[in-house]
Amino acid sequence: MEFANDNHRAAYDRVKTYLTELFDEDLYHEERTGHFYVRYGSTVLEISVDPYGPEDAIMTAMAYCVQDAEVDDELLRGLLELNHTLPFGAFSLVGRDIFFSHALFGRTLERSNLLSAIAAVATISDDYDDRIVAQYGGERALDRIRHTGGRERRRETLKQ
Repeated sequence: MEFANDNHRAAYDRVKTYLTELFDEDLYHEERTGHFYVRYGSTVLEISVDPYGPEDAIMTAMAYCVQDAEVDDELLRGLLELNHTLPFGAFSLVGRDIFFSHALFGRTLERSNLLSAIAAVATISDDYDDRIVAQYGGERALDRIRHTGGRERRRETLKQ
């Protein structure tokens, strides 16, 4: 992984250390992208550290909430209204997949802030994924991983 600046490298190293301490064997690290993955309830979180401007980095905790939902105006309006009422983070939509994420600046990131962000993102996603699937279909992240083979299939794919 290439780093854009010293703060990007330092934030990445801190996040890697914190996540290793917090999740130990439940942590999956994708060497190629530098992203980290951890399961929480019925959701999967992707934690990334990216450069932000010339002097900082941004840590993003993103939950894979629901994949392949039936997208309609009611769902879109509901997600926007939730974004308005939630104290942090936001739902997003890519195609028919729904995500929830929150970002923190990397230069000032501390272990407790990272843990709080991860717990909050995971809790919100884990709570809303069941509600969304019940009303709009699709699959929760953990169900999708189980159907597609999860970590072992990713490892097999990387070896090819």
